[in-house]
Formats: sequence, C-alpha cells, structure tokens
Amino acid sequence: MKPIFITLLFLTSFGEIKLERFEIVSGVSCSTWFERNVRVHERKQRKLFSNLYYHTYEGKQVVGYICDGDEPQ
Repeated sequence: MKPIFITLLFLTSFGEIKLERFEIVSGVSCSTWFERNVRVHERKQRKLFSNLYYHTYEGKQVVGYICDGDEPQ
C-alpha cells in the first residue's frame, strides 16, 4: 500500500507560511483527515477583510493543505 501524505500550511506570527508534512492512515482521504483533525472556529470580533471562520491544528492557525503533491486546498 502506498502511504498518503498531507502537508498542512500554517500561518506564523510574522505572516509567513510554514509547512508540516504528516503520513496519514491508509483508507482515509486527505479531506476526511482534515475534517477530523483540524478544528474550525468562528471569529467573535469581525474585522474588515477577514474571514468569518479560521482553522487550527494543535494550536496553530491552518491556512490550507496539500495532499500528495496535488494543488493546495
């Protein structure tokens, strides 16, 4: 079985994007893993030009993911 890797894109406090790569359990798609492991939060104070929701994984703000080299989601 071919391992499946997901790369999470994190936003740092300096506005840069950091990448972390994980091997995920076979039989689970990247989108399913993302939905199960990344939490969605609603912003209490909305700012102009900001999203209504944001995502976190282990306390870090996630801005997207890449599955096995596909286009970022």
